Amino acid sequence: MTRSAQMATQVLAQSGDSRIDSYLGRLEKLLAPMAPDEKEDTLCEIRAHILDSTAGAADRDAAVDRVLRLLGPPEELAARYGTERMLTRAARSFSPWLLLRTCWRWAMLGVKGMLALILAMFGYSIALALTIAIFLKPFMPTVGLWLGPYTLQVGTPNHPELERELLGHWFVPVMAVAACAIAVGTTHALRWMIRSRAPAPLSALPGTTLPGSAQI
Repeated sequence: MTRSAQMATQVLAQSGDSRIDSYLGRLEKLLAPMAPDEKEDTLCEIRAHILDSTAGAADRDAAVDRVLRLLGPPEELAARYGTERMLTRAARSFSPWLLLRTCWRWAMLGVKGMLALILAMFGYSIALALTIAIFLKPFMPTVGLWLGPYTLQVGTPNHPELERELLGHWFVPVMAVAACAIAVGTTHALRWMIRSRAPAPLSALPGTTLPGSAQI
């Protein structure tokens, strides 16, 4: 038996409350994608938090009900841990697809995640649009960087008589550099936002900050 499993067994023996056991039993099934040791540590951490939060309560039954209610349904708590695992991976990744999916999940947890999602969608959308324009250029020569009286746009001109193309044969290399720079800049900005967060999957819930954890 591993050290984490032994710790989980020791903490389990302290409970004897069917509500806690039922809650963690449901949570254990939802955390199946985790590595066994990581899952055991997580379950041990949550159980210890529940027991610490209810220790010495005058009405322990009411205290247990309150803590479980604040933790939320096991499905919600498992989703938070799943998002935290994705954030940990994304902080070390340069994959735009992983970063975008992670920001989508992170946006469900608060304002920082929503800001990261907006940045990801905006930055990667621009980079993708410029890349598409590059590939369309050989088939549609009118695609370019067009300057009009009140507009500056990448694409085809709406009023050719009023607009002029700025880059000419430099369009493809300039747009390629711009698309790459925007994609790389967006990726580094997202990685910085993810790394600068305070990783604590339970702390976003009121009254459920784990010992030693920081607020997200």
